[in-house]
Amino acid sequence: MKKFRFLIIAFAALLVLGSCKKHELWFPMDEFEGAEFQLHYMEPVVNNTANSIDSVYVNDVLYSSKDGGGSLAVYNGVPSMDVGKFFGVKEGNVNIKLMRKGEVIYDRNVKLEKKKQNVIIHDLNADPIVIDNQYPYWDDRGIAGSVADFKTDSVAKVMFVNLLYESPGVPYPGKLQYMYRRQDAAADDPWINIGEPVGFGEATERTTVIFHYKGGPAGSNYIYQRLNYRILDESGNDLMVMNTKGTMVKYSDYWNAYLGRVYMHFFRGYRTATPVSGVTQWSSL
Repeated sequence: MKKFRFLIIAFAALLVLGSCKKHELWFPMDEFEGAEFQLHYMEPVVNNTANSIDSVYVNDVLYSSKDGGGSLAVYNGVPSMDVGKFFGVKEGNVNIKLMRKGEVIYDRNVKLEKKKQNVIIHDLNADPIVIDNQYPYWDDRGIAGSVADFKTDSVAKVMFVNLLYESPGVPYPGKLQYMYRRQDAAADDPWINIGEPVGFGEATERTTVIFHYKGGPAGSNYIYQRLNYRILDESGNDLMVMNTKGTMVKYSDYWNAYLGRVYMHFFRGYRTATPVSGVTQWSSL
């Protein structure tokens, strides 16, 4: 009798194993097979809560926030919880709706391709600008190989996006040359171009920036250095912009570059009016 019960149990076990093999579980790990995008709100308006976007709908599906929970702020983007995240949608014509206080304030279609791209809303009465995200950011050797190639302490990458308005409703008419120089550079060291000059709505190639700093603040493991930036106009002169006091001054700014990071610098706002112009740094990686 004991042998008979053992045979029944063994037979049942074989049935279970056979069933598991027949219905094998599979978790696909391929890259997304559609259009991937990040959405940015860069309209030249005062950066306050009243001007934030409460909800973002893509093809009438809620993609980000709802009624103000985790809203899209001015000069920011979504998805923004973690670096490197993108929304996914089927490639082709895509509808984007923005809501504020229960009202649809933006309703436009845009054509997205089967790749990573950045969708930029610069005017609530105009179609968005779409730029190539230029992914992948590093070659297949990885960051370490790239650092070795440049024979330097550290590298990062920067893309410059020209969204500058001359005045309300008037995009800046010329092309801008974005440039950088390390904090420890000598006074006579040359400034280095970030790509070629670009007009309104255009972006440079992602450009490798080199810095020579080997440590972060005491007790940290960060590797970074401050980089100074300037912008030349189409005549090769320093771009003159209005500051918060209403005075025209040469544009200048600085940002920290961290080892292996990949940045987008959105130059937005008005050159001769308020809200004044400035750069928003967005980390792609």
